[in-house]
Amino acid sequence: MFSNSILFLTTTLFIARAAATNPFAQYANEFVDPDYIASRVGQFPSNLGGAQATVFAWADELNSHGPWSACACPVPRVLQLILCILGVTFKPVVAPSGDKHDYMSWAPYQWPDCSKVRNRTELTAAQIRKTCPYVNRDGEVNPERTIPNDFQSFFNLSDAILYNTLASTFSSDTADEYAGNAVEFIKTWFLDKDTAMNPNLEYAQMHLGPTGQEGACLSSILPSVHLHLRVAPSPASCTDLRMMVKVVSGVLILRKTKASAWTDDLDSAFVAWCKKYISWLESAPSAKEAASADNNHGTYAAGQMMALKIVVGDTDGATKVGRAFFGGAYNGMIAANGDQPLEATRTRPYHYRNFNIAGMITAARLLKYADPSSNVWNTSSMASGATIQAALDFTMGVDPSKDQPDGYDSLAQVTAEIYPNVAAVASTYGDPDGKYLKFLKESGFPYADDPFFVWEQPLAGGKGSAGTAATTSAKGVVSASKAAAASATASGPGGASGSGSSSSGAAALPPTATGSGSGANGPSNNAGANAGAQAQSAADTTPTGVPIGGLNGAGNAPRPRSAALLLAIGLGLGLGLPLLLNV
Repeated sequence: MFSNSILFLTTTLFIARAAATNPFAQYANEFVDPDYIASRVGQFPSNLGGAQATVFAWADELNSHGPWSACACPVPRVLQLILCILGVTFKPVVAPSGDKHDYMSWAPYQWPDCSKVRNRTELTAAQIRKTCPYVNRDGEVNPERTIPNDFQSFFNLSDAILYNTLASTFSSDTADEYAGNAVEFIKTWFLDKDTAMNPNLEYAQMHLGPTGQEGACLSSILPSVHLHLRVAPSPASCTDLRMMVKVVSGVLILRKTKASAWTDDLDSAFVAWCKKYISWLESAPSAKEAASADNNHGTYAAGQMMALKIVVGDTDGATKVGRAFFGGAYNGMIAANGDQPLEATRTRPYHYRNFNIAGMITAARLLKYADPSSNVWNTSSMASGATIQAALDFTMGVDPSKDQPDGYDSLAQVTAEIYPNVAAVASTYGDPDGKYLKFLKESGFPYADDPFFVWEQPLAGGKGSAGTAATTSAKGVVSASKAAAASATASGPGGASGSGSSSSGAAALPPTATGSGSGANGPSNNAGANAGAQAQSAADTTPTGVPIGGLNGAGNAPRPRSAALLLAIGLGLGLGLPLLLNV
């Protein structure tokens, strides 16, 4: 009884932590050209002030919740449950290997089918996981998927590395601070012997199910509670680390800007880790299947491998991977009218169209970076003659309301997935008739205050004159960011609603999933109301983009929270409710 109560407690807390809030937007993927960033250190155009402020705000928010580790809780059992309640990002579930360093996740769309199980109305949650076979429900994310929280921890890690490295280039006054943050995050996840992830995805997207399948247990918390899992090799499993592209962007920026915290020894150690992971990707059956897939799995497998090849210095290998993708799987992805047939048949077609476009854009940028002579942007699908631009143009005309939000993504978030793609296509192909700029403006989305505006250049918008040095120093942007964040903390979590422009570089106030008010990213608290004009200008920096979790559903985005309150609620739910329900 007590073991089941504690299992209920940990399950409830991890689900609540994952589903409760998404205070910042998570782009499906991004490769930020490190040469572009390094060439503009401390001299970014003044019209990027709002976007820079949002980068600082997102970096600061993530910094308050890192570092992250793929390890199971490596502390005495008495402290493990408390640490998990307080939000330390060690996972509570050990992979079937018994190695706490093995990455693990559960397949997101797998749900228990107890229709043929006796006494199915009286099964406890633990019994369901052991007894009922699991079936696939495309597009419906099982919230239990967040219990082994490696996948969302890695997503948050990748954003933290990217935004901290970007922030380090905005001002010499803060360069060491933000670069140091990124380096610490890299060391914790990849390099430190006590917390580093093993370079493989052997246990990614595993399936729960009946006895007889491979077993794993909450041995780091309760040795007596067992879960039964089976390894189900799938090309989808390799998408768990698709955000390696963001990590690589950050590492390349650290190299290019000669960040003092990023030493030669650290670089060599990171390269060694990546080489081992590349070796696994090139030999594992699921990874090889992903690389040959003709849907978004193939797109993201190519992007991930290209990024890894680039960071280890194998640009020829990266070029080979990119050419193989654009000469292979890509050929059948886009129809003559610009639609993507394989993504259009999914249960959330608007999301999957945009998700694959984001992956194709990233893959194209990586190939262009590895091989500057490549004409990849004009490469068309062999079957139809359509390009990435055609795919985006078609998707701009699709009604996003036909997608059914799955409990984590509001319609506003689903709609917002297209904005980074529109900006990328506009900055790459040009916008001679102004249709992309018009689309962004008519959406009401404050795109010039979103982080992607920093690297999606040239793109019209923002305050100031593009091409001139910033009139507001980056140091001032940092100060405004932290001041606004402090004001928001004093008033409670949330984002300011309303209209206006962030001409002074006020920070974005991340929206929460609950509360009143309305920002560009859907429901939010008007926590900045007491900040007067500053809060009003911060409204335009309310971050929006692809919902956290992307293809694999929603994950846990960090949020300031009261540890004491969580502990009290958790103990009440974990110990009281199971007794009442006879779990």
